[in-house]
Amino acid sequence: RDIAVEIVLGFPPNKQVCTMAQQIEASANPSIFTRASTFALSKVKVGTPLYSLAYGAAAGVILSGLVYAGRTLSVFCFDHEYYKLQSRKRFYEKQLLFTREQEETAQAHQLASLSSEYDPVAARLPFKPLDAKYRF
Repeated sequence: RDIAVEIVLGFPPNKQVCTMAQQIEASANPSIFTRASTFALSKVKVGTPLYSLAYGAAAGVILSGLVYAGRTLSVFCFDHEYYKLQSRKRFYEKQLLFTREQEETAQAHQLASLSSEYDPVAARLPFKPLDAKYRF
């Protein structure tokens, strides 16, 4: 200890200088923050359970962030499912319109075939004239 003081001061210390240095060091109590941080850091050294838990939690947060970023990038850059679904919806609408047109055409043909068989004279009462409502 005397050698350290000699190096700092540049001359060999006397008894009085050493006593004064010891008094200064003894009177300087560490602050509560310094004591608390020293206590916490002593409990969280490499190999302790708290260190392992903190390390695992930090690694989990980083890993989940990377997974989230990767999925977001995947959706933004490589997700073409939306376009496929839109194309299928458009095709379904076209198919539905075509089917409706086919049904309308079939109904029109059915009505035409029924009207070709329609005989308004058969709808009149016997020996009575044909009402105007039964005519085309």
